[in-house]
Amino acid sequence: MRRYWPKKLLVCLCCLYWFAPGYAAQAPGWKADWEATIRAAEKEGQLVIYGPRGRDQEILYSEIFAKAFPKIRVQYTAGRLSQLISRLMAEQRAGVRQVDLLLGGTDVVLGTFKDKGLLQPIRPLLVLPEVLDPSAWFKGKLLFADIEEKYIAMYRAVPYSSACINTNLIKPGELKSYWDLVNPKWKGKIASQDFSSGSARNQMYVLYIREDLGPKYLKRLFGEMDVVISRNVVQLGDWLAQGKFAIALGGVDCPDLALKGLPVATIFLEGLGAVGAGNDPASMLASAPHPNASKVFLNWVLSREGQMAFQKITKENSLRIDIPKQGIVDPDLMLDPKRDYLFTGLEEHKKKINEFEPWLESLLPKK
Repeated sequence: MRRYWPKKLLVCLCCLYWFAPGYAAQAPGWKADWEATIRAAEKEGQLVIYGPRGRDQEILYSEIFAKAFPKIRVQYTAGRLSQLISRLMAEQRAGVRQVDLLLGGTDVVLGTFKDKGLLQPIRPLLVLPEVLDPSAWFKGKLLFADIEEKYIAMYRAVPYSSACINTNLIKPGELKSYWDLVNPKWKGKIASQDFSSGSARNQMYVLYIREDLGPKYLKRLFGEMDVVISRNVVQLGDWLAQGKFAIALGGVDCPDLALKGLPVATIFLEGLGAVGAGNDPASMLASAPHPNASKVFLNWVLSREGQMAFQKITKENSLRIDIPKQGIVDPDLMLDPKRDYLFTGLEEHKKKINEFEPWLESLLPKK
């Protein structure tokens, strides 16, 4: 048996080599494929992207990408995909092949385009070894929002804070646990974003499934603490900064308020944390008129170069872990490799979160 052991080991090693994640990109020929794709993309000469609002994104996805590939002109349309659905669906029904890539929240992309079979798999288009290398990504995996793990690539991490607090009303370290939020002293001093908004709903869902919190905690928080609900996150921020409330839950832009010199601070409490995908997940329409330019963009935006540019200009945290972050990304946006997170943008959680919302709404006092 001993003399056969080395041969068996060799066979095992070969199997690991051939079937290891990302091998397809490392196989001989990936470079020729990539160079041919660039040449074909340059002949197409154009790329049409619908993506999030914001000057930072427009600069990144058009100007910075254009510097890397100057022969590919980017036409970038900024806006919420939820507001562009009617236009996009009308174009699809009419057979208009105009848009290549969609960058937007996973709720819309999953619930409309993916479910209707309007997306093209993009995993087979990823050929750069550094993109397919699992060790380059948080927790050793390039994340896809869809269950099939091939349609909607995620590269941004948006960790939800536990709360935003008024530092004039709450002492540092005074809130150490979620259970501290249901201390009677904070009754009537907590405000929350309404639950139709993804950030507040998703955050509460993670608390709901935690064994140490669960339904009993949420029933106390929203049944006993007289939490005031607002649809306007700007209003929430104003209330908090003025001291009308001591604690704000949901999508309040606490870091931005703090930069303005207002007496607010973000707090992160221990336990399973919620992480959103932001407005950057990338998908490709099945009818994309510029498939080669799309392939070039997708590989570039997921590469070290693309993700370093993304972090530098947006100050957001990339899910790539092999690029510098210190002094670039807000420490509150960085993920702790030792902590457990639930990525709420994943399709596997969407149905459960949507089913959870009516129960959560039922906890609020009837108007």
